[in-house]
Amino acid sequence: MEDQIRSEVLKTIPYGFYITGVIGADGEANGFTTCWVSQVSFEPQQVILAVKKDQHTHDLIESGGVFSLNFLDTSQEDLARKFTQTLAPEDGTVGGSSYTLGEVAAATLKRPADILTDLDTPMEYGG
Repeated sequence: MEDQIRSEVLKTIPYGFYITGVIGADGEANGFTTCWVSQVSFEPQQVILAVKKDQHTHDLIESGGVFSLNFLDTSQEDLARKFTQTLAPEDGTVGGSSYTLGEVAAATLKRPADILTDLDTPMEYGG
């Protein structure tokens, strides 16, 4: 019973869905669905997000040093679901979604939602 109550309480924690776009040092673009993002500083403006170390996209973030955080609308569940799978970049798209390079060269999806943010603050990786 206690586990069920804990589970119900945890389900009330608000979170969003995002697609994190990445470009590796070699120019390879990719992206993944992210739901764990938090602001950690106002000055400098910084966020933290969860990325599994054994994922290819983690390697791309490390080598490229930048990422984009694409905010999704609640109507974009299908897009969020698509980016939970392994995707291959081809012909200027990732998983069939086109992207543009931001000023700091992170992959930003073309119009996934109303807010697109390029983040170029150096990142530290935890173990």
